[in-house]
Amino acid sequence: MTLGEFIKNRRNEIDMSRNLLATKAGISHTEVHRIETGERKQPSLKVLCAIADALNVPQEELLKYAGYAPSDDLSAVERVFPGLRTPKQRETVERIADGLSRNADLKDEDLDDLYKQVEMFIEYAKREKDS
Repeated sequence: MTLGEFIKNRRNEIDMSRNLLATKAGISHTEVHRIETGERKQPSLKVLCAIADALNVPQEELLKYAGYAPSDDLSAVERVFPGLRTPKQRETVERIADGLSRNADLKDEDLDDLYKQVEMFIEYAKREKDS
């Protein structure tokens, strides 16, 4: 099944119009049409995540159909960050990535601040562990 077929089938399953999907995902109805017909084969991650949320399907599932994530047993996080050693580390990264994908309107400065705060917390946690 192609990405477009999956999206169209899911949209029809939940009785959602193309226009409503476009509105919920924050994209144009013509973009939805292009994706469903296969004219647009690999939309951006931001668009795919918005469509997944609008269709109430796991983002990982939609990413597989788009070719961003192979359909094996490894999670996307495990493939992108193979150095994460524990399930809790992987879960934390997934939760952070999910939060960022749902708040795509954050400014670059906000993202820079978030990164700095994470780095500061990691250094703090290391010092606490060593003391």
